[in-house]
Amino acid sequence: AESTPVMEPALRAAVEAVHASPLRAVMHVTGGGAQSVGWIAAVPGASRTLIDARVPYARESMADALGAGPPAQFVSTSTARDMAVAAYRRGARLCGGDRHLVGLGCTCALASQPPKRGEHRCHVATFGARGFAEYHLTMEKGRRDRWEEDGLASALVVQALADAAAEAEADGDSDARHETHHQPSSVKRDDVMAGRVVPPGDVFERTRTPLGDPLEYLISGDGDVVEFDASSGVCTAVGVAPQPNQAVVLPGSFNPLHDGHRSMLRAALATRQPGSTPVYELAVTNADKGTLPKAEVRRRVAQFAVGGDDSGASDDAESSSHPRLWLTRAPLYSQKAALMPGATFVLGHDTAVRLLNPKYYGGEGEMRAALRTMREAGCTFVVAGRVEQGAPAGNGAGRFLTLRDVDVPTEFVGMFEDLGEWRMDVSSTALRAARDAKESDGGK
Repeated sequence: AESTPVMEPALRAAVEAVHASPLRAVMHVTGGGAQSVGWIAAVPGASRTLIDARVPYARESMADALGAGPPAQFVSTSTARDMAVAAYRRGARLCGGDRHLVGLGCTCALASQPPKRGEHRCHVATFGARGFAEYHLTMEKGRRDRWEEDGLASALVVQALADAAAEAEADGDSDARHETHHQPSSVKRDDVMAGRVVPPGDVFERTRTPLGDPLEYLISGDGDVVEFDASSGVCTAVGVAPQPNQAVVLPGSFNPLHDGHRSMLRAALATRQPGSTPVYELAVTNADKGTLPKAEVRRRVAQFAVGGDDSGASDDAESSSHPRLWLTRAPLYSQKAALMPGATFVLGHDTAVRLLNPKYYGGEGEMRAALRTMREAGCTFVVAGRVEQGAPAGNGAGRFLTLRDVDVPTEFVGMFEDLGEWRMDVSSTALRAARDAKESDGGK
């Protein structure tokens, strides 16, 4: 009788360490390295780590996985990076932002029939909120058969996950959104690959490119969105709006953040399904004013830290949902919809009027086309009332304008919902004026 295969002790220990860490992962592997998926899934605890795994082997499957056309070269460092980014974005859209989430991409050229003329090689990359880690392995031709080369590539995938797990563990427990506690564990950096790579015929290289400052990443244009936990200020996602179809998004300049913002978002959240996520969205770019200075972005972000944003503390539903802050390069709602498909946007009456004003689009036809695009993206709008502009707030002198006072084209009525009886007459302009006056008076 044939014996049951047993996983090598070093491999099993590494996979156990990965599962014991806060790491979560989406894996995209092609051309080789597929044994790693089985190893990850075979060790108990895989459900804590593995969100999704995919083997985009055919040309068409690879193009679909990348969300673009097929790569110019299938086996390359750049393709492994692109696969890792695509895997990461898939994980964030499925499960939400988490600073311990990584996407992994692996692409290989291994022994085949007829024999390859070029090198036998494997490229692996991981990507997450901390940046990229990249692994390149060139294997000595003729030393191993196809199965053995695939095993070596698969061990490299496990090494990449073990490195990411060690970083996650060193950085603390899981994100507040995922309240899971992990037992401390450790795996030495070279445990998995030790003894497997045989120089000089085998050449193994490993590099790491930290993301650095998430604000610099965004402001420089390297990405269109970054996510922070609104209370802790921890960056939890880069380059993707996590789970946008569950998001209730309040866009604003938040200059300053005030109780009206918090109350409006809570009220809108109460109209949605349980499990919806409250999100503040701040666009750092403006079509007319350009990009906000980094120091100004930091000042506005700091308002949401503990003591500045108490929206969760005063409302049980929102407290359990952990408010998020999305910084974007999307000043227009058509751009927001493309970044956040399925999101519910919370607007004040005046913003709704501008959203439905053809002059901001260049004409009626252009406005309708933009609204159709937003509708196709699954986006909807909740409109909060506001005291008529120019009237003193809070003394009943001005009319209180609601969605009923907005001219919504019949075609798009289903996209808009009134927030109902909610009202809080707070003026950002008045608060800024009071702040500026206090500062000019020496803070007295």
